[in-house]
Amino acid sequence: MVNKSALLLFVTSFLLWSCGNDAAPENGPSVAEVSEAQARNLYIRKCSLCHGDDGKLGASKSPDLSISNMSLEERIALITYGKGTMPGQKGILNKAEIQAVARYVESFRN
Repeated sequence: MVNKSALLLFVTSFLLWSCGNDAAPENGPSVAEVSEAQARNLYIRKCSLCHGDDGKLGASKSPDLSISNMSLEERIALITYGKGTMPGQKGILNKAEIQAVARYVESFRN
């Protein structure tokens, strides 16, 4: 039988690892060059495991993004540096990608 503590540790480690395990390109696109489709793909790849495709999942105690009152600047800072169990994406996504994901999250608001 599998030790429950070991299984919980494995699942938690996997979730944190999957939230940001790609290297950022050295010369990434400018802010204007990241399309909404690309921002959506980045969100799905980096954020949806905890936040869900629509921002409402709430896994790992993540907040419901559809009711967030954060400004664009606050979202950019949070995505860049992380908070709590959410890993920062600085060095994983470039500045333009982070800004595009922060803008994409606005589409979840009711």
